[in-house]
Amino acid sequence: MPVHLLGIRHHGPGSCRNVLETLQTLKPDLILLEGPAEAEPLVHFVTHEQMKPPVALLAYQPDCPQHAVFYPFAEFSPEWQTLCYAVGNGIPLRFFDLPLTYAMPLEYPAPEITITEEEEETETEEEETQEAEEETAIQESFTGDPFDYLAEAAGYTDGESWWEMNIEQRKDNTEIFQAVKEAVTALRETLPKKTSRIDLLREAWMRKMLRTAQKENFSNIAVVCGAWHVPALETLPKVKEDNELLKGLEKVKIDCTWIPWTYDRLSLRSGYGAGISSPGWYHYLWHHPEDDGTVWVSQAAQLFREKGMDISVAHVIETVRLARMTAALRNMPAPSLAEFNEAITTVMGFGDDILLQLIKESLIINNRLGQVSDGVPKVPLLTDVEKTQKRLRVPFTAEIKEVLLDLRKPNDLDKSIFFHRLCLLGIDWATPESISGKGTFKEKWTLYHKPEQLVSLIEKAIWGNTLEEATQKYLVHKAVDIENIAALTELLHQTIPADLPALVETLTTQLDRLSAASSDIAEMMEAVPHLVEIVRYGDVRQMDFSHVGEMLRAMVARILAGGILVCINIDEEAAAELLNKVVAMDYAMATLNDSEMSDMWKEFIRQMQHTAHVHPLLSGYASRLMYDKGEIAPEAMQHTLSFYSSVGNSPSDMAYWFEGFLRSSGSILLLDDKLWNLINTWVCGLEEETFMELLPILRRTFSEFTSPERRKLGEKAKYYQSTDTTVAVPVATGYHAEDASQVVPLVCRLLGIKTE
Repeated sequence: MPVHLLGIRHHGPGSCRNVLETLQTLKPDLILLEGPAEAEPLVHFVTHEQMKPPVALLAYQPDCPQHAVFYPFAEFSPEWQTLCYAVGNGIPLRFFDLPLTYAMPLEYPAPEITITEEEEETETEEEETQEAEEETAIQESFTGDPFDYLAEAAGYTDGESWWEMNIEQRKDNTEIFQAVKEAVTALRETLPKKTSRIDLLREAWMRKMLRTAQKENFSNIAVVCGAWHVPALETLPKVKEDNELLKGLEKVKIDCTWIPWTYDRLSLRSGYGAGISSPGWYHYLWHHPEDDGTVWVSQAAQLFREKGMDISVAHVIETVRLARMTAALRNMPAPSLAEFNEAITTVMGFGDDILLQLIKESLIINNRLGQVSDGVPKVPLLTDVEKTQKRLRVPFTAEIKEVLLDLRKPNDLDKSIFFHRLCLLGIDWATPESISGKGTFKEKWTLYHKPEQLVSLIEKAIWGNTLEEATQKYLVHKAVDIENIAALTELLHQTIPADLPALVETLTTQLDRLSAASSDIAEMMEAVPHLVEIVRYGDVRQMDFSHVGEMLRAMVARILAGGILVCINIDEEAAAELLNKVVAMDYAMATLNDSEMSDMWKEFIRQMQHTAHVHPLLSGYASRLMYDKGEIAPEAMQHTLSFYSSVGNSPSDMAYWFEGFLRSSGSILLLDDKLWNLINTWVCGLEEETFMELLPILRRTFSEFTSPERRKLGEKAKYYQSTDTTVAVPVATGYHAEDASQVVPLVCRLLGIKTE
């Protein structure tokens, strides 16, 4: 009985067309296709109306979903057209590759078992040498492309270009599969170590399946597989040899499903080994096999015009002509993608390839996303997510998409809840972005779909059948191991927008327990900003966080009672870390609008300023805060500045104090004339010797300001009159004192500035 071996490249329009034409001519009664046997029950979905490539078979271990393998298919993939031909014509089709139940343990081997000393001593030197040789052979098998040797002999730069020109773009395909078989046979004979152990196991199983098919009542068998495997199926060794090779393979359970794929992930940069660098180009070759390049260059011209570039019909004509002439000079029957890229760069880009890079994503890669049938078996969690996407009209898309939400609108609020729940599950499809505007009523998200996100959803399916249930159970499990107040507070802060009241209550109870037992002041200071956000955010979400407010009040009181101890006798690194916590906490307390807690915080800052042995970095910042809050008069501040700049202090203490005092003060020095006059008067009153000692310190401090701030400060100093202690400030026209009196108190309260 005849067996027809059709060697292909996994994604190639030429191979795809050759396979389809050959199958239509042969009319086989059985097709053996390279692929996992576990996916055979899903084959009938390929002809469903909703199935639109690119799609992929996803195979994974149910008990360990992160162990997953993708089998992508594009419209121009030979395997996809083979599947469509078999299902459409009612021809039996079998996947005859090594089943993933055996192959998955080879891809993800179990952790190595430690060998005892006795067992290690029994291992002979000969066995060690043999294992080293096998490992070397395996490593060598993964380096280099064997077809590079054919390319070098034929005068091509690499095996990829050789295959594309001689197979994918070949017009005369007579005996093409025979030619491929002879070429690969010669390569395998020359490079025996280029076949890995896994490929040898796969080929042994393929031969086993082929023998089984030959024993059945099939008279015309077509075998569609990667070209590299054809010689291994041409001559069948003894059954005993293959059985010996396959003996003792480990088994695992495997589940399969169809998932959407993208051309972007089909490209080589996606990391998939059988990917291609230009899916958009192959899509064009599949749909326009007889075109001379006009359609392709016209697509490029359209993309250039969409970006505002002036591209005429004459540009298109000259580009096509140049590409064809270049191909002729290189003895090529037709231009390849390289020739068209060079022509587009020369004619439309005027010799600069940067313009081509602007449209590469849309032209050469092509942002195309596939679609799968609703009837495909899926885990319940994935089904629930897709239903929610359909209801909210936020489907997966191949391109990056920005979404602006107004939480006062019910539909936008539901989208926000949906996005937050996915983020809490670790699904990075929707990423929150910072935005200015209407506070907590406004959110901005960036959506970018990657197929691996579906694997993450399948992995999280063990926590529940719906997104709400899975998120809640997963976070409860995650929170059990959290013994840090700041980490738990941050998790609670992230949980509130996801609308999970039961989970919020659980986390709040655990936070209450941790805060009552904790004695770490720095940890409490780190948690306070998140607690303030929770208390304020509860008003927006109409939730009752009075209990959190009580915890916050108790935590601030404990910081006041014992906080100074963590500021005394510490090094520079600890002081810098603590200063960041103080800055964040001060901003949080200023926005809380609670007079009692604000007074408690001021008292803590006052203690930090006056207590001996507090690190000067913290003392300087505390002095500045007390001045900003109106607790220190300008005259007293002048005395403080003089004290810390006196020769009795070490240069390092002076440097740290002024660094803390002037932290993030560039804009404030420009706007606050009182602070400007204070600093300027102090600098002008320094003795020359003292000024020279402080100059490196001042330069270090001012170097932290931005370039525009330093420039504006220089301009302000230039026009300052040394005989006067005031700065001439132009009076704004159109100033309305009555309107300002209503706005200024609110702005001062938000900034934490005390008004007289």
